[in-house]
Amino acid sequence: MGSSGRVEEVVTVVSAGVVTTLIGLVLAQVSVFLLPVVQLLAIYPFYFKAIKAGELGRASLLVFLWAVSVSASVVAATFFYKGLVAGRVINGEVYVSEMLDWIRTGLGPEGDPRLFLLPKLRELVIFTVLSVASIGLLGLLLGAILLNYMNYYVGTLLSYAKPEYFVQVALLSWQIYAILRVVGYVLLGVALSRISYLVIFQGRYALEKSVKRLLLWSLVFIVLDFILKGTVANTVYQPLLRMFTNV
Repeated sequence: MGSSGRVEEVVTVVSAGVVTTLIGLVLAQVSVFLLPVVQLLAIYPFYFKAIKAGELGRASLLVFLWAVSVSASVVAATFFYKGLVAGRVINGEVYVSEMLDWIRTGLGPEGDPRLFLLPKLRELVIFTVLSVASIGLLGLLLGAILLNYMNYYVGTLLSYAKPEYFVQVALLSWQIYAILRVVGYVLLGVALSRISYLVIFQGRYALEKSVKRLLLWSLVFIVLDFILKGTVANTVYQPLLRMFTNV
């Protein structure tokens, strides 16, 4: 694919991420599961093509751009039209309630390894199994679900920001460890998708160097997520968000 083709692909994925998210939010009135399903249409055809070609860097970039576009869309829709988005995001209300309680009290799984470690490990195992079983399709579906309720929380949190601290809240809303987690999951999902593709379509079980490299980096980012989540969530993020918001 030439440079112009790659630019067109990037523009398509980003714009489709926005459009499918808005359409998905409308359809979610029928079923909340339609939102992440529709969002997949913006990424999976391009993602599968890159995985098939062994272009793992391209596949990773496309997922990152898709994640940014759907995230911005859900955050904006929630912030400006909370009444319309409410109830249309899987686990959205539960997660918002949990996070706002954490900001108020400092209590809860967000910063307590005793409470978040096992659920996060279970989530990681489920993501791994789904990605391998479906050449990344179901892994991306789970990723969309996780992104959506995180972004629903972010859009809601922004509405609680004190006017003079809006920028600070915006910068703190997506925690650094959550960003690292997304990076880790994307790299892991791409590596597992390539493994799955080679096994299913070519009967190959040997790991390519590019796959090994992505697996290593995904482990680094995921471990950093766990470490930072257990250290800075309650010491940095919670007190600042409590100070900067009217939660």
